[in-house]
Amino acid sequence: MLGLLVAACVACVACKDAPPSPGEIADRGWRAHELVVTAGERAATCAEAGAAMQRVFTRHRPDFVAAVALDRDRRRLAEATAYLEAHQDRYADLETRMTALSERCAADPTVQAAFDQMESP
Repeated sequence: MLGLLVAACVACVACKDAPPSPGEIADRGWRAHELVVTAGERAATCAEAGAAMQRVFTRHRPDFVAAVALDRDRRRLAEATAYLEAHQDRYADLETRMTALSERCAADPTVQAAFDQMESP
């Protein structure tokens, strides 16, 4: 019994050391976008939206950086694209929501800066 527990712990540690797959990187990038947009949507004013978006972006910046790096590697991007296409229903409305928030707060520089940062972290 103890041997099984030790083997399970070793396997678990090995899993944590494995780098994320291209699909996981893409998924984390999309999820980070969703979190930033949701923060902006929930704010009462555009000024509050910009501040909230900046805070969430800062917490998830590594996910944006990894997703942008993935875009530059054609082979890994192809793997990520296959994953995203298989799970596209999870992200169907994100672009629409981003556009709506961007248009609603078009005059607010902090909201627009958050969108710029998501593109070029």
